[in-house]
Amino acid sequence: MILNHLRLVHRNADKYVISKLNVWKNTRMQSSGQMSNAQAISKEQAVAENECDIYSPPRVVPMVLHDREVIVLPFDEVPGPKSLKYLSTLRNYLTEIGTQVTASFLTFGLNIGSLLNKRESIRKMSTLFDEYGPVVRYVNPLGTDIVLINHPDHIQKVFSLEGEHPVRSTLESIEKFRTQYKNSAYGGIYTVKGQEWTRQRSAILTPAHNLIAQHAQGLYDISDKFATKVYNIRNYQDEIAKDLYKELHKWAFDSIGLIMFSKDFAMMDTELVYSQCDSSWMYHSLENATEAIIKCETGMHFWKFFTTPAWYILVKYCESLDSLIGKKILETEQDLTNKAKNADMPPTIDSLASAMLLNEDKFKMEDIATVLMDMMIIGVNTITSAMAFLLYNLAKHQKCQRILYDEIKGLYPNMTVTDVDNLREYTPYLQSCIKETLRLTPPIPMLTRVLPKNITLDKYNIPRGTVIIMSTQHASLKESNYDDATKFYPERWTKPDAENYHAFASIPFGHGARKCLGQNIAETMMTLMAIRVLQKYKLEYHYRDVNPTRSFIAKPNRPLKIRFIDRI
Repeated sequence: MILNHLRLVHRNADKYVISKLNVWKNTRMQSSGQMSNAQAISKEQAVAENECDIYSPPRVVPMVLHDREVIVLPFDEVPGPKSLKYLSTLRNYLTEIGTQVTASFLTFGLNIGSLLNKRESIRKMSTLFDEYGPVVRYVNPLGTDIVLINHPDHIQKVFSLEGEHPVRSTLESIEKFRTQYKNSAYGGIYTVKGQEWTRQRSAILTPAHNLIAQHAQGLYDISDKFATKVYNIRNYQDEIAKDLYKELHKWAFDSIGLIMFSKDFAMMDTELVYSQCDSSWMYHSLENATEAIIKCETGMHFWKFFTTPAWYILVKYCESLDSLIGKKILETEQDLTNKAKNADMPPTIDSLASAMLLNEDKFKMEDIATVLMDMMIIGVNTITSAMAFLLYNLAKHQKCQRILYDEIKGLYPNMTVTDVDNLREYTPYLQSCIKETLRLTPPIPMLTRVLPKNITLDKYNIPRGTVIIMSTQHASLKESNYDDATKFYPERWTKPDAENYHAFASIPFGHGARKCLGQNIAETMMTLMAIRVLQKYKLEYHYRDVNPTRSFIAKPNRPLKIRFIDRI
């Protein structure tokens, strides 16, 4: 019985397995029935070609490639600090004054948060680029947003749109001083826009170039005064005991004064600084006005709402500087009038002041004072910064200094400057040193423009009216633009492949219609100064590295203790 029972169980199990197998076969057949005719035919052909193959290889269908559509992302997609993006919605619910006050506190709060979390201020733009990429949107709760860029291609594209009358953001403190305090609608060379900029530019550009040759000897003599003063005031370590930067500032002031008024202000004379003469007061006013402008432009703008100490100093010394410059212009006009009365001495252009007075556009006296005041504030301070870092770089890199000394040691043996127009051809290595210094530490590290039309940057649509801040210093310090980008290496500009560098990777004087009018003046002044100092001294530096400040005009962040060692 047991045997019969086992046979019965085996028979039932076989029936169960067979029934399940039939169900599985039917399912496969139904799935196969859904196969397309083309696939079935293809499979039969494959089997016929190779009967030994159990599985046929899949058929390869060629892919049809289409041109990818260019995707332009909206402005809201531009990356940037999200906290300000969220808080920017408050603009719709606040009054104008309330928005401005709130903006100051929001920006301050964002900086504090960044400082606590990342140990560095958000104002250090490199952190923004490192986190968000080459295009960064900085939402301004005041109204107009700001876009930061540092890629040479993007910078070039912005400049290509500026047209004949580009617009850049102004120095708001100076603009308020002139429009509200002095009730003048006339802007200076730095803040004026449109057709008025073209008028001022045409009145200054050609005379500024011609005056260099006319005053080359005077500029070299001022440089010699500086070298002599260094000899007299250096200490036992051959260093300037007080402040080398301030002595360079006086040198730049005297040199710019010679170009502007054809006068020797003689600020290199130590005793004159403490006198009551106009030149001394002009220098004192320039020094204090500059510090006040930097504080107003780089700090929180409370001066827009009430009189802060910085605003009070700015008004006081800008008013003094404006008056003293106006007095010099009156003296220049009187000299021209006296020469006009004398037939043997016709009026000649020997300064920027006389060039504007004799210009056919007939500039008003106060307009000329405004233009020259802007040129003095910007020119003296930027040239001082550039020269300070040039001497620092040469003192720190002895090999470069030796090459440079071999190039310039035989120039002007009788202290007589001749053929200044070919000065750059005589000093190619010095020009490379100047260019490399300006690449590493441009005096104005950021350039601004207001977009006249929509533009696409890195696939983001940036609308017209947006303020673009071009961080040219960060562009010039990126390894993707220069090998050993942070290294002082003048030879990079003399190599055959120097022409391969992107033209907009380093533009310390700007570009286009609003390019710096004083580039030729600055480069000539720096060239003559470097020649005279290097001919007389060997430079050394033995302290911590010096870096530029992150203010409107870059300055050394610590005293320049450069040693001036007599050459034998």
